[in-house]
Amino acid sequence: MGVWVWGAVVLALVLVTAGGIAWWLARGCKLTMVGAVGAVTGGVVSLVCLAVLLDTDASLRIAALLTIGSGAWLLGWALAGGIRGQRLARAEAVASRAERSTSRA
Repeated sequence: MGVWVWGAVVLALVLVTAGGIAWWLARGCKLTMVGAVGAVTGGVVSLVCLAVLLDTDASLRIAALLTIGSGAWLLGWALAGGIRGQRLARAEAVASRAERSTSRA
């Protein structure tokens, strides 16, 4: 196995780990969980591709496309989950301020 194959294996494992960490940090956010599942699935499929395909060039190309696509998938969904969480936190803060102001009157 060449250096390129080992590099692809390491990147796929990093992607699986990042997906696992995103799942762990999601705290029930469905958007982030969708991204985490996609990242873990893409990383595992990339590893399987590297192990099963006999043509090294083809397996490296497919693994690279899967890894890049799954990483972008995770990034997009994690950002969407973060934006949603920020909006919910702001709405909750506004509601609590409004509740406190009405309870004083």
